[in-house]
Amino acid sequence: MLFRSFIKRVRGACSLPGAGGARGFLHAMFLALFVAVSFFAASAPKSDAAQNIRIKVGIADGARSGKVIGDGVIFTDAGGKKESVKNGTVVKASGGGLSVGEDVLSFPVTAAAKGPVGWNDVKYRGKLTFIKAGSGFTVVNELPLEDYVRGILQAEMAADWPPEALKAQAILARTYAVRNRGRFGKRGYDFDAGENSQVYRGVNAESQRTDKAVSETAGMMLTWDGSPADVYYHSDSGGATADSVDVWGSARPYLRVQPEIARYISPNSTWNTTLTEAQVTSILSKMKQNVGKVSGIEVAAADSAGRAVTLKVMGERGTASVKAHAFRMAAGSRVIKSTNFQISRDGKASAPVATPAPVPKPPAAPPAPAPVPLPAPKGDPLIAMIKAEIFTPKELLDMFSHPEKRGEYLKIGYERMIKTAPKNLTAPRPKPLAAEIPAPAPIPPAPIAPPAAQIGAFVFSGRGWGHGVGLSQWGAKAMAEKGMKCAEILGHYFPGTKISK
Repeated sequence: MLFRSFIKRVRGACSLPGAGGARGFLHAMFLALFVAVSFFAASAPKSDAAQNIRIKVGIADGARSGKVIGDGVIFTDAGGKKESVKNGTVVKASGGGLSVGEDVLSFPVTAAAKGPVGWNDVKYRGKLTFIKAGSGFTVVNELPLEDYVRGILQAEMAADWPPEALKAQAILARTYAVRNRGRFGKRGYDFDAGENSQVYRGVNAESQRTDKAVSETAGMMLTWDGSPADVYYHSDSGGATADSVDVWGSARPYLRVQPEIARYISPNSTWNTTLTEAQVTSILSKMKQNVGKVSGIEVAAADSAGRAVTLKVMGERGTASVKAHAFRMAAGSRVIKSTNFQISRDGKASAPVATPAPVPKPPAAPPAPAPVPLPAPKGDPLIAMIKAEIFTPKELLDMFSHPEKRGEYLKIGYERMIKTAPKNLTAPRPKPLAAEIPAPAPIPPAPIAPPAAQIGAFVFSGRGWGHGVGLSQWGAKAMAEKGMKCAEILGHYFPGTKISK
């Protein structure tokens, strides 16, 4: 029964395509015989191990005080002393311990409740552990792997996106967690709750649609040569993903340049950023590249899809060659949104680099309609505003933590739309009928609009957002909208990998 359930789950969770008729029956029998030989020797232990994995997430570093919420919260210290407290109790660092109610408990201190337990109005599954850190403490949320993935999914991908895209994201989130456990071990936890790891918002980020994607892929990971793959994802590739060796210097056979195969328009399909000579000089100084006052910067090398790999910077004291990704991170990942850019000076494009390998042309199709400003978002207006980057990261966190503030943030969003008329708020492309969808084919990136001239400045005209390695979330959404399954999506972005339990 366990074996039959396993076969049904792996074949059904990602809607893997199969054969029909006698040939399909023989194929299924061969698959069953093959798996039967190795299932109990290999698959079952791995599945059980994955189910027993617990993840430790650092949700507060260097705290001095905070509020603990939950029903029937009980604190237990290092000596076994217990303290029951009411919902909303404030705890504080006190000498070498944690002040809870009228007692001071010895570190480490754990807090558990009948249901989720919260820290400063954000609820978490599992338990909280308070660890001494300097004159304060670190708060760690320890919970089962599957519950950790539930708290990630909606924070990393919109819950209203297609189910197959959500499933692909769930498998990647789980794979990343298993492969990278202990990343922040010296601090007492595996991952933090921010962008340095995977964005984690606990129970506040859970939803019915994302929970379903997690449960339907439970225990599934992307593997290479029998081990969890080194997986990454980003918002928008801008037309083609990047090779990991060009970004971080480490090569993986399944992390290479992959052209997008489905058209889409995202809030960051195109962008322009202007940096003055002084700003570029400051960025180079941060990178410990002292070329003096910068007089020029250009793309010196690009990958096969045209993404910048190396930059050449000229200054009054000499010339430097720097990695495009390192330059982007020094400038700020929200300033230079990707390395898929071109550089112009005073509105004039710099000399082109060697012509990259051509990207296969797609079959003829009507051109995508140009983005048009929206007077107000369609569908759920708050989700549209979030996608249009109307709110700050701090406001987004507050929004997740306080769903009751929805009306307040809708009002703020509409006011900002009226005042600033953000250019990145665009009308979505109408979905084509299934019969109109062409067979998947690599899609070349859309041309970047020429920037306006500005004397004494460098204009970075780019596409997409993120490091570009691995899965493009907007690309995965577009593929799912065309009817592609999560196994096909992951197979495109991570060629040669397998979905395993």
